[in-house]
Amino acid sequence: MKLEVTRDVVSDLWPLCKSGDATADSRALVDAFLAEDPTLAEKLRRSEDLTGVIPGIRLSPDAERRLLDVARQRARMKLLLLGGGLALVGLLMIGAFVALLLFARAF
Repeated sequence: MKLEVTRDVVSDLWPLCKSGDATADSRALVDAFLAEDPTLAEKLRRSEDLTGVIPGIRLSPDAERRLLDVARQRARMKLLLLGGGLALVGLLMIGAFVALLLFARAF
């Protein structure tokens, strides 16, 4: 079974090749495909010029710390809710057991 390499596959691999994170086989595949499709090769090379057009997201210096604090607070709240729910279920089970014992003694 032979898989067909499409323009979409090459376009997906292109950023990995440019960053140096692609394997040697992936780079060879992309290079071979682009050698046969100069239109796509030119399109991908022109796309590199667009990186400066889109402004990057700028966060305040302490944004990462604040986001981490919020994540920790949410994690603590989840644990508190889970613990409270388990405690409530435990109390309900104890209450049901006591009621069952009292009911059994009545008869």
